[in-house]
Order: sequence, then structure tokens, then C-alpha cells
Amino acid sequence: MLRRGSAVLPAAIAAAVLLAYVVLWLGAGAAQIGRSDFTSTYVGATLLREGQGGSMYDETLQAPLHAALIAPDREGNLPFVNAPLAAAVALPVSLLSLQAAYRLWSLLQLALLVGAVVVAIRAAPGRRSLPPLTLVAVGLGALACLGTLATLLLGQWDGLSALGLAVAYACLRGRRPATAGAVLAMTALIAKPHLALGLAAFVIGMRDRRLLLGAAGGVVASLLLSLLVASPAGIAGFVGAAIHSTTRWQLANMVSLVGISGAIAGNGTASHLLAAVGSVVAVAIAAALGSAARSRPARLEAALAGAAVLSLLASPHAYWDDLALLVPALAWSFTALAARPGGAGRLGAGVVAAWIAISVAAFVDIASDAARPWGVLTPWVLIGAAALAIATCYREGATPPSAIVDGDAPEVGPPAGLAPDVRPLSVHPA
Repeated sequence: MLRRGSAVLPAAIAAAVLLAYVVLWLGAGAAQIGRSDFTSTYVGATLLREGQGGSMYDETLQAPLHAALIAPDREGNLPFVNAPLAAAVALPVSLLSLQAAYRLWSLLQLALLVGAVVVAIRAAPGRRSLPPLTLVAVGLGALACLGTLATLLLGQWDGLSALGLAVAYACLRGRRPATAGAVLAMTALIAKPHLALGLAAFVIGMRDRRLLLGAAGGVVASLLLSLLVASPAGIAGFVGAAIHSTTRWQLANMVSLVGISGAIAGNGTASHLLAAVGSVVAVAIAAALGSAARSRPARLEAALAGAAVLSLLASPHAYWDDLALLVPALAWSFTALAARPGGAGRLGAGVVAAWIAISVAAFVDIASDAARPWGVLTPWVLIGAAALAIATCYREGATPPSAIVDGDAPEVGPPAGLAPDVRPLSVHPA
């Protein structure tokens, strides 16, 4: 088990990595901020604030606004492709200058990532048996990935996605499936619904009526709010922008399965077809993991972590910042592993190795422009991480199926091997 003495070095290394990330972010100048992904969010929010919600996906409106924001730089327009609710959420920061808004937004996303880690650790089984320094090491280690750095530098949305996943996990652990479904659906639909394909399949695979009803309620609420924000014309604009975004950029630079097909077959139809087949397989496996977690609740940690990885792989559009979605999954997984009698052992070492490999592969991809000379590495490592989560999930079979509540909903209990006094934790502090 990772105890006080052995946790000092990992915590120090992770803290140093995070400090380096912050230093790099502080060093971002006006040109780098102007070319960050945040400019598209800022433009979308500005158009909404100016009463043009129904046409905020119109690039003829975006382009002059974007050009004025980044002048004298002449970088082309970065289109706003997030869901309509994203513009509403970001609207307050559009009242600030671009640079001030970027700094505030990036700090907010980092705070959401930290919150996701805290929620995930507090909900993980066995947390109370671990010393505080161990929990700090787990949290810092989860955050010290390239996804955190990319989210900071690009001013992306992944802190919100990660927090939604963490809260949904905590609600499942706390036996509140309806809330879990609603939170997961709404946070996914605010900005990046394309990252939630595998998670949606996981929810369906669990076949829990309350979970499904909560998710359906979250979807309906998000659609109604989107209609209020952007009108039907804005919804149609978002759909068109999302479809066009799959062909605008080089596929070989993406961290999902489409990155592999893009590296092999280029940017054409063949790549999209290959990736679509792979995505269907990934989504089907995520659904199977949901079914596995229903029949053996001790499998929840590994099953949901695997579904999160498969969601990234299945996405038609995923970049390095989206690796931050996995931050809470690592936090709850390693907390549960470290709390086992005898420690995390080889499995825990494998999880840490996979986490490090994901960031290293992403760094190499960025440095080599992803496609030269060996092709994109990150999705291959993610496939390995998914395989590890799947294998771990199906190994957790010693605990008999839990009782069924109200005829259809599983009670989620502590994983096999934990001490009898370790109870499921809710999202609320103990």
C-alpha cells in the first residue's frame, strides 16, 4: 500500500510537474492567447451577448470579430463548434478583454479539474483507510498529466467534463443513480457531447431505470435550455458546425481512433469509415462494461474508468486537452487500489505506468506532429489502457451480485477485498 513514507516522492514529483505547467501557462503571451482554442469560445459568447444566438455559428459573423480580437496577428478564424449552452456559460467572461478572460477561464477549468479529483477521491472505496499524504499524492498524480497542461494553455472545457464524470461516479457510489445520470448528461451536453459516446453506452448498459431516467431528464433539460439560448436556428447551426469539424482538421493529429485511421489512410472517406467501425466497437464494449458493473458492483471503478477511455477512443473529434477527462478516473481507481490490503501491487503499478505512458505518448505526438515518422501514438496507448481497465473489471468477480433495489436498480457496494467497515461514500463530505 502507498503509505506516508512512500507517498512523499510521488507527491513531490507530481507537484513539480504541475508547477511547471503553471509556469508555462503564465508565460503564454498575447500571440499564443490569440491562437488558443479559447478564442472560439470567446467569439461564440460575444455573439450570444450581442443577441445573435441564432447565428453564432455563422463564420461570416465570427471571422471579423476573431480578426479584430487577435490583431495584428493574421491567423485564420477558429470557428465556434461547442454546444449552444457553452456560449451561455462563457458569456460573463466575454465582458472582459480577451487576455483577462483567457486567464480567468483557464484558472476556472483548472479549479474544476481539482474539484473533480477531490470528488473522485472522496467517493472512492477505502479512502478513509489511507493517510492524507497518500491521498494528496494520488490527487497530484492524477492532475499531473498532459491533459491538464493542454486544458490550461488552450483555455479548453475539459475541467467541466471531468467534474461531471467525477460527480456522476460519486452519485453512483452514493446510490443516487438518477442524479448521476442527470449530471453526466448535462455536463456532457454543455460543451463536448462528442466525448460522451462511450459513457452514454455505459449508462444504457447498466439498465438501471433511475439512471436512465435521470440521463433522459438531463438531455431534455439541456435541449430546452439550448433552444432558449440559441433558437432552432442556433441548434441547426451547431449540428452543421459539429459535422464540418470532423473534416476541417488533420485526422492524424487526434487522440481517438480516428487518429489511427487518419495516419493510415489520410483525411478521406476511408479514414472516417474505419474510425466509425472502431467507434462502434468501442461503444459496444463500453455498454458491456456497464452491464458488468450492474451484475458485480465491485467492478464500478474499473468499468467506469474503462468506459471513459473508450469514450475518448470513440470520439470523432478529440485532442490532447481531452485527456483531462481521464483525470478523475485515475483518482478514484488508484485510491481504491491503494486501499486494498497489501496495497495496489502489480495492478496499481500497471495503472500508474499506463497513466505515465498516456502523457509521454501525447508529448511525443505533439513534438513529432503526430504523424511522423511512426504515426500517432496516443490512441494506441489509450487502447492499452482500455484493455487494462477491461481486464481489471472482469477480474473483480469475487463479490456476489448485490441486491436489486425497487426491482431494477443495483446497490453499489464496496469492492472486493476491502475491510468490512469501509462503506460507500456520497459526494458530500463525511
